[in-house]
Amino acid sequence: MAKVKKQWFKILAPDFLGKIELGETPARSIEDAVGRTLTIPLISIFPETDKFYMKLKFKIVGHENNVLLTRFIGHEVVREYISHIVRRGTSRVDNNLVVKLKSGERIRVKGILIFADRVNRNMKRKARKIMDNVVASFAKRMNFAEFVTSMIDGTMAKQMRDLCKKIYPVSKVEIRKSEVISF
Repeated sequence: MAKVKKQWFKILAPDFLGKIELGETPARSIEDAVGRTLTIPLISIFPETDKFYMKLKFKIVGHENNVLLTRFIGHEVVREYISHIVRRGTSRVDNNLVVKLKSGERIRVKGILIFADRVNRNMKRKARKIMDNVVASFAKRMNFAEFVTSMIDGTMAKQMRDLCKKIYPVSKVEIRKSEVISF
């Protein structure tokens, strides 16, 4: 049996990210590459961004004209960055919420908020409720592309910060992870 030589195929980002080239992957045939997942640092897609600590996850879902097409399946903030922003004497508030978007997709969103000092359980509870309400309100009025963009560019985190700093001074807010559950 003759050995089939692998070829390199270009991988493109989804439409809402401008269909920019994410990289290349080797495969025996273009169909073999479909189904693979890849993790790309945000800074390699948008070099001018200051979010060097964020990684986007994509899944190859098809091909067109010998080019692989992807779908956004989530993002994550690197663990080292989280441990860098969580300091002694501060309080950490996490939220974990599954929302259904206006366009029908379901996404799990995990946020993190760091208060400047230690706060009591009641303040943490209020902050978590505000974070959940902000995510739910964004999901209710946005489609998939708008929602993902607001998570990545920090619009959602900024609104959380603005509302939570009325409770107590906030040092950092991030959407630390997202997972697309269903399309």
